Amino acid sequence: MAGNPLSDPEFPRKTADLIDRVVGAVRDRTTKPVVAVTRGIVFGSIVAVVAVALVALVIIAVVRGTQELFELALSERRAVWASYFAVGGLFVGVGAVIMRARHSDSASHETE
Repeated sequence: MAGNPLSDPEFPRKTADLIDRVVGAVRDRTTKPVVAVTRGIVFGSIVAVVAVALVALVIIAVVRGTQELFELALSERRAVWASYFAVGGLFVGVGAVIMRARHSDSASHETE
């Protein structure tokens, strides 16, 4: 019988290639996206933790730098309070600018 697949000498190789293609296609559509999302979550979490630590260190450095700068003209106690006031004022000013800018686009769309 020429139509019998078991008598075909290429049948095992063709079957193995077909199984390999099917498994590869299933893996590409299922496993690779899951791995990509998992990597994004893990690396994103690491970046978030490092970013928070860096922001805290930068704020500490800015406060200490302003304290040292103010100590050139003021006593140590007054320099500490002045640095807190200056850095706090800077943060309040930046926050006010950001808060004002957040409604600028929506206000222009409502008037049109």
